Amino acid sequence: MAKQFHLDIITPTNTQSFDRVDYVRIPSMDGLIGIQAKHAKAIIGLEVGEIRITHNGKNYFYATSGGFADIANESVQLLVETAEDATNIDKQRAINSLDRGKTRLKDNTSDIKRAQYSIKRAENRLRIIKVYENNK
Repeated sequence: MAKQFHLDIITPTNTQSFDRVDYVRIPSMDGLIGIQAKHAKAIIGLEVGEIRITHNGKNYFYATSGGFADIANESVQLLVETAEDATNIDKQRAINSLDRGKTRLKDNTSDIKRAQYSIKRAENRLRIIKVYENNK
């Protein structure tokens, strides 16, 4: 049987824990990184993107807006701003957020970087919904 590890996803408002995780893929600042048990120790910066967890033979998908991963031999802690379970993402809210961001991007008086970040997060949420639906 393959080795497994413990995973914690820690946000400012919640902590989710998973025992016996087989694999987790995270959106690092340098691209996607896959983690299995006995991975080299590391601290990695995370981008907006998808967290994919393989646990008990099933894949779980989360949208994140970035943070850090603290990887040890037998555990991983994801310290992230947000971690939205694909099953709980409100699609219409994400579409509305995307539309608002695009409108703000066209407005010369808006904070352009903030609008771009909002668009990136909304697009990520919509992509995570699609990935989840394709993997049911």
